[in-house]
Amino acid sequence: MALYGGDGKAQITNIGGEIFTDRGTGVRVKLEDFLTILSRNQDPLVIVTSEGLFTKIYKYITAYKGFVFFTESLDRLDFNSNIEIIYAQSISSDI
Repeated sequence: MALYGGDGKAQITNIGGEIFTDRGTGVRVKLEDFLTILSRNQDPLVIVTSEGLFTKIYKYITAYKGFVFFTESLDRLDFNSNIEIIYAQSISSDI
């Protein structure tokens, strides 16, 4: 009995992250891993917010294969035109 619809080979992904939970499940990942996840998504959507008065911290969230992936950066990222961006005032969960 097959447990997945693949060609017989499991796809293994090496992305390190910390799982967080707050009314859902998500994974905190490094910035480079977040960008890799975005490149795998056919129709990517990113929610962006920034926090801080003197030092801005940009927070980015996207969904992929049923999980929510989250990262932070001191730099504001420029995304390709194929990525839909939503700018949020804040992110209300502690992630």
